[in-house]
Amino acid sequence: MKIFIDTASIEEIKKYLAEGLCDGVTTNPTTFVKAGILDKEKVKERILEIAKLIDPRPLSVEVTSENPEEIISQAREFTNWALNIVVKVTVIDRNGNSLLSAINQLVKEGIIINVTSVMTYNQAILTAKTLANGLQSANAKKPHFISIFAGRIAEEHGVQVAFNAIKNTRDWLDCYQINGVEILIASVRSPENVEYFSRAGGHAITIPPEALAKSLVSAKSKEGVAIFIEDARKSS
Repeated sequence: MKIFIDTASIEEIKKYLAEGLCDGVTTNPTTFVKAGILDKEKVKERILEIAKLIDPRPLSVEVTSENPEEIISQAREFTNWALNIVVKVTVIDRNGNSLLSAINQLVKEGIIINVTSVMTYNQAILTAKTLANGLQSANAKKPHFISIFAGRIAEEHGVQVAFNAIKNTRDWLDCYQINGVEILIASVRSPENVEYFSRAGGHAITIPPEALAKSLVSAKSKEGVAIFIEDARKSS
């Protein structure tokens, strides 16, 4: 299972690259706000910096429009910035209208897509069908991603419903041999989310630095290390 880092912080990305834990990076407008980057040109500069830093690993960058024509235009622009940019598009707009037509068009053009805000099994398999259709184009590249927002699903319906959405989608992809479409477990909130959802069959999981750091900590590990170091000093 691949691990993506959900951040726009250069320092955090460098840290997890050095630890061998970064298979890619995901960003969204919120991650740039957290990094203190608000200016549009500064956002572009940071995207280019991250893309270069992690190349050839994928960097997900989100469009900022719900209009299908604007989505397509922005996606084309983003992919001209760097070869490893993956374009994030929500599965529907705020009124519940499907954005799959824009997604299908972009896949056919050879643009790698990360479909986000997927909250249900039905959304996931219909998205997978669209991606699989687009992959039949001669220009299409892969893999594409379906970001199942497990943390948000769990907040509303419980962790088991979130787990089942991931597992059932993976079973469906495997059953119908849908190649070139991967499940990205997203909206991870805590080490407990990492532990539980990573067993559901996703191809990748994107984790914010704070949750990833906590996942590496154990009080008993710290206690054991302290004992070993102290005993080593006694015997030296």
